[in-house]
Amino acid sequence: MQVTKVERLEPLSLRMTWMNDLSHGVAFLESLGFAHGDLRPENILLDRGRLKLADFDCTAKLGSEFEACISPYGRILGCEGGVDKGTAGNLSPRTEQFALGSLYYLINYGFEIYGDRCLGDAPSGKEHGPTVLDLLQKKIFPELHGDPMTDSIIEKCWHGEYRTIGELAENTTSLCGPGNRVSDVMSSDELASKRELCEELVGRGILEGLGSIDPRQRGRQIERRWVSWEFLKA
Repeated sequence: MQVTKVERLEPLSLRMTWMNDLSHGVAFLESLGFAHGDLRPENILLDRGRLKLADFDCTAKLGSEFEACISPYGRILGCEGGVDKGTAGNLSPRTEQFALGSLYYLINYGFEIYGDRCLGDAPSGKEHGPTVLDLLQKKIFPELHGDPMTDSIIEKCWHGEYRTIGELAENTTSLCGPGNRVSDVMSSDELASKRELCEELVGRGILEGLGSIDPRQRGRQIERRWVSWEFLKA
């Protein structure tokens, strides 16, 4: 579906806060040695003005095969991939930040990458998806003409310039004013408690359980399939 006009965007300060919410959530998973593996709008929840990560079915250890490579939130490797050219490669800061960059683009522009045009020669639009896939593989991205600070982060994410998602999170934190940072919303003791709980759940294998066919087979009760952003950063 082609977006022909965006009537309005959310205030820039809120968009920056959302960018920060996502980067800190993914950075926490990275600190535990995991990648979300399927970052896209369907797996993001909005709750009381803040974003939360959801659906950890594809969450796996960093270095695992990147199975859920869905354009435009996943990118097939080009010549830079060497022997992995033409594949999605393995889960890494590269794959996570590319997905975040595409999410940031959606947040700040109101449509997905190339969602404001119909690519390909077919009037039906059936060539649009494959064309976008090819452009992303060649690292041909839409021109950015929004806020310079957010555009800079999007560009760096698309080109994999952050060594870690933690480094990206530091960058997005600098965008947020007082009252919008994770540390401004909760006390340090509460954050530490949430972090301890999250680490305990990961240690007990909740991520593997969420990815199994029937988590109950693992002998533990799993009541929810989402993790609040408050859990994801201490």
